[in-house]
Amino acid sequence: MKHSILDGTAADVFPADGPARSPGRTRVRDCMSRPGIAVTPGTDFATVAAVLSASRRGIVPVVTPDGTVTGVVAASDLLAAYADENAGRVEGAGRAGGELLARDMMATPAVTVTQDMAATEALALVAEHSLHHLPVVDADGRLIGLLSAHDLLDALRREDEAIRSEALTLALTPGSGVAPGSLHVRCERGLVAVTGRTRTRGDAAALILQLARIDGLTGLADHLTWDLDDTEPGPPR
Repeated sequence: MKHSILDGTAADVFPADGPARSPGRTRVRDCMSRPGIAVTPGTDFATVAAVLSASRRGIVPVVTPDGTVTGVVAASDLLAAYADENAGRVEGAGRAGGELLARDMMATPAVTVTQDMAATEALALVAEHSLHHLPVVDADGRLIGLLSAHDLLDALRREDEAIRSEALTLALTPGSGVAPGSLHVRCERGLVAVTGRTRTRGDAAALILQLARIDGLTGLADHLTWDLDDTEPGPPR
């Protein structure tokens, strides 16, 4: 029995002449929700608080009259503003200009995503900026939805399972040469690891090339073995 077509080691494999691969098949539009509610820069503190409480989303987008996202107010922003206001009253400073408005509390510019962005790219933004929610905007920056970290994690978990299922289907196709009882396929964050035994080295090579073309794959670790190396030259005639 021989080991991996990759010199006996696990490696990331992509065929050099293979098609360009997207960073993931799931797009933001596939997992976002439509908030249906936002506030304007002039919305007062009490209304922003009520909207946040009702939405149970942790943030509320702040939009201009045409729907363009200009900022975001998070629950933590409200609490910080409330604490600052109370401190001002205790010290007798008061707030110049009257009541607290959304424009006074919002974080701006808002970190946003578009509906056509890959879920993996959106997840990178969430991690980079330590965010839990992101407004989704159209090409003109107008609010069309809201995306949470939980939405992304659920979508990527489903994507991994879909990639794994496709890999299993390819490996178990009649004529693949794979011994079904030896096959084990894992997928995490788009990286597929395949372990198993094939009839020939050629079968193993063909399977790896098929797996490497799965849409959404980010890497492929090969742990295949085979019974017969049909690529070795035969004895001279």
